[in-house]
Amino acid sequence: MVSISYGAAGEERPTLRLRLLGGFLLTRESGGYGEPACEGGECGESACGGGDFRGTAVGGRVGATGPDSIGRAAATGPDGIGRTTGPDGHACPDGLLHSSLACPDDPGSLGARGAEPLEVPASGQQVLARLALCGAANRSALAGTLWPDVTEARARASLRTAVWRLNGAGSALTDARDGVLSLSRRVRVDIQDLTAAAHHVLSGDALSAARERMRAAYQVLLCGRELLPGWQQDWVAFERERLHQLRLHALEALSARLVARRQYAPALEAALESTRVDPLRESAHRAVVSVHLAEHNLTEAVRQYETFRELLLRELGVEPSGQFATMLRHALV
Repeated sequence: MVSISYGAAGEERPTLRLRLLGGFLLTRESGGYGEPACEGGECGESACGGGDFRGTAVGGRVGATGPDSIGRAAATGPDGIGRTTGPDGHACPDGLLHSSLACPDDPGSLGARGAEPLEVPASGQQVLARLALCGAANRSALAGTLWPDVTEARARASLRTAVWRLNGAGSALTDARDGVLSLSRRVRVDIQDLTAAAHHVLSGDALSAARERMRAAYQVLLCGRELLPGWQQDWVAFERERLHQLRLHALEALSARLVARRQYAPALEAALESTRVDPLRESAHRAVVSVHLAEHNLTEAVRQYETFRELLLRELGVEPSGQFATMLRHALV
């Protein structure tokens, strides 16, 4: 997600990074481009952010099982489904905690060294988020969307005030055409990386993709977060659900791709992350079972199925699909 913008030849200028996944954050990067933010000088390759997906994991924790869990990574949640947790309790592969694509709620994930968080008032946050999610908009339409309960004149006045209050973050906006606002090309938005990674994994050529590109997609997808949690606007809710579904499908597809490469540990991480995001999603649990079956870990596959079955019965009063049961039954024959 680190990007560099240039002014005159050889002159590096600051780049703005807008984070919408996990909460709003705008930072200005002014130096140390291309280098991950490290804590305690512990940067280096990891099972997730480096190496070649040989099927190993930090501390050997991926795929380990305990007497009361199924295919768990480092810990299990209240639903009994396994996952790896970061120091803040979020499911995040250990190896990504110090990478340039680290989980967005990790303090070390602001990007390049010297990244400066910018204060953005609530009205300015709405303007930047709307343009990031929905593209350029004329001032009247944008004002009407963000302030729907007031007159058009009042809404336009509120928009002018919001743009003025952006101050140092004002360089994030352009007004190239009369009356049309858009994000500056200097702004890098995290949802662009998530969307690109998901589409790459879901494309037909993902299996033959270069190692570096697949690894980058793996990092972005595993560390995705909910879009602007707590925001209640309809336009945010729509994009939140779209990105949620896109990420889930991409995680499941990524797990299948890695199984085909016999890279079982990262495949299990991807599958388990999809169950963390949506514990009642059957296709996510089938992905976990598929990894266990590929490794001939029949006991773990059965345990995963039974835990999901109990969860589904308890929450919805229904059984897993016949397809899931048949998948497991054929493996046991």
